[in-house]
Amino acid sequence: MTDDAINSRALLAGKTALLVEDQPIIREMVTKLLTRFGFSRVEEAPDGSDALRILDRQGFDIIICDINMKPMDGLDFVRRLRAGVNLRYDRRRANTPVILLTGSSEAEHVYNAKGLGVRGYLLKPIDAAKLEDRLVKIFTA
Repeated sequence: MTDDAINSRALLAGKTALLVEDQPIIREMVTKLLTRFGFSRVEEAPDGSDALRILDRQGFDIIICDINMKPMDGLDFVRRLRAGVNLRYDRRRANTPVILLTGSSEAEHVYNAKGLGVRGYLLKPIDAAKLEDRLVKIFTA
């Protein structure tokens, strides 16, 4: 393991994540990556509406969310998150950093994501090094 990898693991150790993804195999893969990076807890939600219910009960250090889901897609989820929808116990959760995952690099998605204050945008298939690098940048900003 390189010094950079050791330093990033120390930075990410103990962090918590909410993974919002409709495909079970991708949830499993990203959860394993986050655990390998040092995250102490990764909760999973299959869509944005379930994610909002989870966020109503507890907060996270980061949210990683797919864009293309039903019934509530990732962009709608982030809009509702930023508006504080269902976050009655702690409105600070509305500002949780978000990384969006997608199989599409459509300019409109990127533009809309930036307008919502999304902190990262990664294409599928997920590259472990790119995900780790984005997480490190978010937590050192």
